[in-house]
Amino acid sequence: MKTKEELRLLFENGDRPAQEDFWTWLDSYWHKDEKIDMTKIAGLENGFPRVNDFHAEIIEGGNASLAHLQVRRIFIKPGTLHIPDRFAVALGISELTLTSSLLTVGVDAFSSNALKTLTIPENVSIISERAFAFNQLSSVVIPDSVKEIKDSAFTSNRISALYIPPGVLKIGPNAFNYNPDLSSIRLDRNTQYYPDSFDAKTRVVGGTLVSDM
Repeated sequence: MKTKEELRLLFENGDRPAQEDFWTWLDSYWHKDEKIDMTKIAGLENGFPRVNDFHAEIIEGGNASLAHLQVRRIFIKPGTLHIPDRFAVALGISELTLTSSLLTVGVDAFSSNALKTLTIPENVSIISERAFAFNQLSSVVIPDSVKEIKDSAFTSNRISALYIPPGVLKIGPNAFNYNPDLSSIRLDRNTQYYPDSFDAKTRVVGGTLVSDM
């Protein structure tokens, strides 16, 4: 098998390679026996991953850390229409990307995780009971398409600022309760809510209190 240096001599300026020279070139894949060092391939620095193998990272001060293993992400595939009830309960999820095709999010779908931010897709009209309860949400984006936020949908989070679109017609009991950092919320006058829809520390401006109807 010819080396690449030998092959290069066949095609120098002014040379007229013969047909057999081309065949020699095609037959001489000089690199085919070369092996790529696995440690140089991104993601395989520690060999092929196995489910029970955990490789610690080195952080400041030379300390070992497993923090990178605690980041769990879920990506909902485009074309998905529905998230079933109890789809991903208490899995330690810290990041969630919902596809724009999504129509419904089931009861307890993502409850008891570690989500910090959330954007609801434009086609979702109802946010089910406890769908995102017991997370660490500080930021939630609710689109104009949402008509109802059901019981305890976002209870026990860390929401500090929130915009409820005027298209939301009903907010269920405890929907945003136990979010003590949410100091105030402004609702459209047609948005119905219950006395415990929000935390006791949250000042509600506007809206229609169900007990007053």
